[in-house]
Amino acid sequence: MIVGVFAQRGEFDMRCKLALLAIVAFGFWLNGCGSDLSDCPNPNTLSGFVYIQQNALDEPDKNLDDDIIVTDRPQPPEGFVPLKGAKVTVEETGSSLDLGERGAFVFHPLPAGTYTLVIKFENFPPVRRQKSVCAESTPTTYYYRPPFYYDPLPPVSRPPTTEKPHNKPILREVGTRVA
Repeated sequence: MIVGVFAQRGEFDMRCKLALLAIVAFGFWLNGCGSDLSDCPNPNTLSGFVYIQQNALDEPDKNLDDDIIVTDRPQPPEGFVPLKGAKVTVEETGSSLDLGERGAFVFHPLPAGTYTLVIKFENFPPVRRQKSVCAESTPTTYYYRPPFYYDPLPPVSRPPTTEKPHNKPILREVGTRVA
């Protein structure tokens, strides 16, 4: 229809064709057509974020089972905050780590399957959540894309440099000869 309108007016020149082609190409790019994105963005990786309801630690019941969620989203849902300092263990492998500021965890490499995460926080009973690990559909090509928003690494202290000061004069008087 758009082509017909421009053709009737005689204004459908090469610039319009290129603009239309650019719009179509941009649409394909937004849709992911022709890209290498798949349903498995992080093959053989168990990763995600652990969030807790903001008021959960104030409740007297001492049960966090209904208050903790595990998700792939780097931003917590409304009313939730990252669960800092909790210990996350993969029950099937025994691997564990402590959650940092963003509540992020990554266990790699793991075979495809469903794993049970055991989340232990302070004196509360452990909470169990199931999470799946996918395998890439074409095992001959392996693209590893790490999940976003990892907890930052601690700063590294470096020893002071031991540079020798040079003894050459930097400035000379105007009009003096250099031998």
